[in-house]
Amino acid sequence: MLTERQDLILKSIIEEYIKTASPVGSKRIQEVLSIEVSSATIRNESALLEDQGYLEKAHTSSGRVPSTKGYRYYVDNLMESNNIDDIKLQIDEIFKKRGATIDEVCSKISSILSEMTKLATVVATSDTNDEVLLSKVELVPISDRSAIVIFVLSNGTIQNKTVNLDSVSLEELRLSIDLFNERLINSKISEIETKSQAMIPVLKQQVKKYEFVLQTLVGALIHTDSNKSKTSGVKYLLENPEFNDPNKIKDIIQFIENASPFAWFNYQSKTNKTTVAIGLETGNENDDIAVIGTNFPTKGGGKGALALVGPKRIEYDKVSKLLEWISKKIEEKFLLEGE
Repeated sequence: MLTERQDLILKSIIEEYIKTASPVGSKRIQEVLSIEVSSATIRNESALLEDQGYLEKAHTSSGRVPSTKGYRYYVDNLMESNNIDDIKLQIDEIFKKRGATIDEVCSKISSILSEMTKLATVVATSDTNDEVLLSKVELVPISDRSAIVIFVLSNGTIQNKTVNLDSVSLEELRLSIDLFNERLINSKISEIETKSQAMIPVLKQQVKKYEFVLQTLVGALIHTDSNKSKTSGVKYLLENPEFNDPNKIKDIIQFIENASPFAWFNYQSKTNKTTVAIGLETGNENDDIAVIGTNFPTKGGGKGALALVGPKRIEYDKVSKLLEWISKKIEEKFLLEGE
């Protein structure tokens, strides 16, 4: 753990960077800190935080920016609740309207969230798959650069997923699929996500980019015809300076299109807590991306997920509390009230 002073300095740098998207120098840190600290001390502490991997030195200035490790420490240890009353008032009006379906409510909420946070919103709902089992997984190479993974389900449904071999080798993919066939055959689709987590220690030993493989395969498998997914606010997302690079724009759009929110987070039907995936934790090779989301149960034993996707410079405190509140409101309206 860090010292109390290091906590304050790291917290100040992260929150200032979230607001400005600009590297933070020692002078600005001194201005926003709640304690009296000399600029020399700030520079020394910042250097120590950089050495420990919590901060990164900006190439074009003397300021520093948070690293993925720094953001993770902030989310786990330093984050405080932020004022979200204005957004709550707007969203609360949506819940007051009678007769609206869960899809209509989530669609309107998504639009408001994207506009006010400058993040892309992905909402997905899935009917229960309790009776459908995974029967078989097959790998079909189609070129030097791609292969198709085929999932055969007990109800006769066949799911296909094309995998880019620039991201993972054919041999690693084959090893992963062998493990799927060994560990997950005859498992319920609704249990695949949870069971796949138990495979991580073995998969990690054999596959270098095991997170990417796991997210890709599980995301494709649980993204069946009974799932509905909608993305909003990509235009707002692209206003963030992190995505001025055309290659980064392409990467994050592909990430949103190809992944399922159910693959980003472990679904737990008895909790409305938010989950945060930062950088490589998302299973994507681009370390600049972060996802924050929540889940909620739906009628008939189904499930839903609401996620915001953007740069690592997300207002984690504000967004996490807001999503947690929205999840509870959805459950109250569509399950407890029986609407």
